[in-house]
Amino acid sequence: MLHKLNKRAVVVIVAIVAIIAVVGSSFAWFVTRSSLLQNINLAGIDVSADVFFVDGSNTKFSADEFKDKDGLYVLSLDETDVNYIGNLHVFVGLEGTACVRVRMSHEWTSPDGKVLQRSVNVPYKFGENWFDNRNADYSVYYAGKDMSGKADFDSVSFISGIDETKLDTSDLADGTTVRLLIQVDAVQVNRYPQLWNIEKLPWK
Repeated sequence: MLHKLNKRAVVVIVAIVAIIAVVGSSFAWFVTRSSLLQNINLAGIDVSADVFFVDGSNTKFSADEFKDKDGLYVLSLDETDVNYIGNLHVFVGLEGTACVRVRMSHEWTSPDGKVLQRSVNVPYKFGENWFDNRNADYSVYYAGKDMSGKADFDSVSFISGIDETKLDTSDLADGTTVRLLIQVDAVQVNRYPQLWNIEKLPWK
């Protein structure tokens, strides 16, 4: 039996699409979004993200401690800080069968509070089967088999630190921070063309 989209779910999706469409090449959406992680319950699909830091002693810290007033994660570029960008770990959870992607954007802020025009992609270590399409749409897609063929909850590694050899911050002053927006997005496998506005999945 086919599931029907409820009106509230449609409104949420349209709002998300509208926000993304406005973004373009800027990061103005940071000042208007107050929610970092958005759990969407749509036709039996529930997606979420577990965001945390793991320091050099392998101690785990909840990333919720490092949210700013807008609900964005604040990452440090100082390796001695718990919220150092290289300590970032993210797991994506899914209940139901769906196509999944994670939309990401970063805002680089100088020590004096000035937003820097810096659009370089952070060289994260992505888990197995993730397809990096950030240059096209700020998104990383799960390209493996359906994360869950049943209604059971499943969780996969999305980010496990960064590739230190590819992180170049030589142009940044000490004390520069990064505000990170993460949005986990999932749709039924037959609905991504309409809801994601793409003809085919990026790796195909």
